[in-house]
Amino acid sequence: MSPKEERHACEIQIPFPSAKEADIAYNSLRVDISREPRKDQMSKELTVSDNILNVHFTATEARFLRTAVSSFFDFLNLVVKTMEEFGPPFERSSTPDG
Repeated sequence: MSPKEERHACEIQIPFPSAKEADIAYNSLRVDISREPRKDQMSKELTVSDNILNVHFTATEARFLRTAVSSFFDFLNLVVKTMEEFGPPFERSSTPDG
């Protein structure tokens, strides 16, 4: 594999207190995937498994990877602070009085 074809990768696993909170974070962070520039040079894949948010980055250059991971943590920090501000998620009751 030539240096031009080499891909740099980063795997991140973020635990949340509950599967619901992991799902909220996933849905909040995945919307930006389609808008990311340089799709041929950098990719990001998000998945959720129980209460764990998994993120897999690949990039053609270390600087793209570093920028993507740094940006992701900025957005993740915003999502977590928002969840903390508005409290834990709750399940809607199916009864009319709940």
